[in-house]
Amino acid sequence: MIKKITALALCFIMLLSLTSFAATFKDVADDGSETSEAIEVLSELGVLSGMGDGTFSPYTTLTRAQVAKIAVCIMGKTKEAVATTDAFSDVKSTHWYSGYVNVVAKEGIITGYPDGSFGANDPITYAQTVTILIRLLGYNASDVGHKWPQGYLDKASLLGLSEGMSLTANDTVTRADAAVLIYRALFTDMKDTKNALITKMDKNVYEDTIILATSNENASLLVNQVQTDAGIFTFDANTCDMTKFTGCEGTVVVNDESKVIAFVENDSFTKKSYVIMAAYSEGNSDNISLVTENNGTVTINAKTTIYMNGGEYTAAKLSEGINAGSSITLFEENGAVKYAFVEEYKNQGPITVTDETRVKTIFDIENPDKTKVIRKGVSATWDDIERYDVLYYSERTNTLYVYCDRVSGMYEEAYPMKTNVTRVTVSGSEYTLTSMTAVNKLNESAGAFEIGDRVTLLLGEDGGVVDAVSLTDTDVSMYGAIVSTSMGLSEDDDAKGRTEYYVTVLHPDGREVKYTVKDDQYENEAGELCVVDFEDGYAVFSFPSDTYVTGYVNKNTRTIGDKKLAGDVKILEYISGSDSSATVVTASLADIEGFTLVKKNVKNVVYNKKGEIVLLYLDNVTGNEGIFGIVTDDPGSQDGKAIKSGTYTILSNNTRYSINGTYTSLRKGDCVEYVRDGNGATVHELTQVAQGTVIESLVDNVVILNGESYTLADNATIYAGRSSSEMKSVSWEDAEGMTGRITFFSDKAIREGGKIRVIRIYTE
Repeated sequence: MIKKITALALCFIMLLSLTSFAATFKDVADDGSETSEAIEVLSELGVLSGMGDGTFSPYTTLTRAQVAKIAVCIMGKTKEAVATTDAFSDVKSTHWYSGYVNVVAKEGIITGYPDGSFGANDPITYAQTVTILIRLLGYNASDVGHKWPQGYLDKASLLGLSEGMSLTANDTVTRADAAVLIYRALFTDMKDTKNALITKMDKNVYEDTIILATSNENASLLVNQVQTDAGIFTFDANTCDMTKFTGCEGTVVVNDESKVIAFVENDSFTKKSYVIMAAYSEGNSDNISLVTENNGTVTINAKTTIYMNGGEYTAAKLSEGINAGSSITLFEENGAVKYAFVEEYKNQGPITVTDETRVKTIFDIENPDKTKVIRKGVSATWDDIERYDVLYYSERTNTLYVYCDRVSGMYEEAYPMKTNVTRVTVSGSEYTLTSMTAVNKLNESAGAFEIGDRVTLLLGEDGGVVDAVSLTDTDVSMYGAIVSTSMGLSEDDDAKGRTEYYVTVLHPDGREVKYTVKDDQYENEAGELCVVDFEDGYAVFSFPSDTYVTGYVNKNTRTIGDKKLAGDVKILEYISGSDSSATVVTASLADIEGFTLVKKNVKNVVYNKKGEIVLLYLDNVTGNEGIFGIVTDDPGSQDGKAIKSGTYTILSNNTRYSINGTYTSLRKGDCVEYVRDGNGATVHELTQVAQGTVIESLVDNVVILNGESYTLADNATIYAGRSSSEMKSVSWEDAEGMTGRITFFSDKAIREGGKIRVIRIYTE
């Protein structure tokens, strides 16, 4: 099969010349035609050369001796082309072409005339040229038929070598015509193989190679480097632009210096390109859904190979997050996606907000009032943006992305060294610097932070450090809840074997950090809200005064009662514990939306100078730590009476839990919350809140049954089956439109802020 060769699918670099520019000829038009490309490529490969005076002489004829040399070059046997015995009556060992003639005769590529002569200086005919190329591709008379030359001409036509040519068998072949024929043959697969003829040459040829990245996609590459799945090569930007081929598969030819000579794109693929606005996976589905620019949806298998930023991944990575406006090209073969290439759109930024009043002018947006603002992953307004927020702007989607993740503490260490810092340790945790602003704030530059300083790291879209500032009153990252205290022997070389005391703290951003403290003074403080500081290398803790807030939680107005919530309010939740150990988790505002908090629900509250709540510490409110499911097996019955003590099986998602105990009211089919803690396990029956026959709608965690709307918990699950023992966990897609006896279960009464935790469907 001939490979597709187009004007934009080829690039060349000098192979034999010392100059870095491609060879050009005064008498060959640089018009991008196949003829000019063929002459250019064959010149660079050393197959056809010019006349020595800057011309190629495209319309003069080739001789049989000249084609013999070309054939030997293509076969990669130039070292074997030495003069030995005289194979033909008119070929002497002193002739320049004798070695080449000997090789082609030995290989059966070119035969002589019946009178024993070779006719080295005879102009070669079209039929002879085609015959030589067909033989080089591995075919012989038994493959094409013994009627010469028609069998060879027909094979050439079938392979696409002679497409568009009007030559007859006995016509002489010009150098230009020969260049096109040879050029096509080089990128045609040889008989019974998937290897192109060019692979026989004394060159490095990589077929079915994917162009992964240039410096545009992979910043670690030099501007003249191209990354492929066969390795990294160089190219000359004056003679080709490899940036046009990222994502394409084809044949790459390089010389011994790893410079690209040619790239020929594989024509067996069809390409479909889309602009991605979002990517997500649906429950247990094996597919990834891509929301495209025009609100269409494209679905690809999660295991599909994708190439992005110079790396190889599966499509499942897209659901982890990709910048809106990124593009994806699907390379399909025989109707199936073989692989995809993703060009991730780079947002402008990061820029740190230092003056909230001038934030609309930061990116020189033409009409900021029409710009969509996303803060912490949800829709927001310009007024929600605060000092020290980190901004990115997508011009392609006219969207401003606002990040407000911060980490505060003591600047403890710089890696590999402070003069060339790339990573830092702050309060026991390590962070990677991803901007020069951050590097200059944390290295040896004038005014940079010193080791031992208290610092706030500002984190960007990739979780890396983009800036560093002094602590602010709105920053609660040094707050946390003590989850455990312990002691052990030091492993540090200078204190090995010495008893050390530790306190583990859960911070509002979800970091759980184990701090070394001076003594055991905090051993009874588990579960308490604290502020972490440092003194003489040890962590020290202070405990803010207890305060609380009461009232209805309104997510839309961002209020609890009459108290305003800060834009980046953090929530911790105490579940259970003892003096030395406590279970504490992070929560979100969505978890408590619709709740009416009373004093016993709140362990502590932290306000900023504006009087807004920046940290809320709850006391076992959301129920998010529970395992919610359905009882699929119970101890059974004896003599017609239910046995209440024994083993119960609870199905939660696709996991089954076995518990032993006495539950007088528990039976198969009940929907429950199963809680495990340091004191063992407890099971609570959920509250039945609604019944119906079909789920009417499910949009944004709101489900409608019998015309009534109910809010779903983030971890809500659905179970369906003909009986309690046959129940299986099903996805939202499978449940949509499912009919039967449908029952909704909540962790508490809806009026008290309860959410749907389990949906049970008895199918018919």
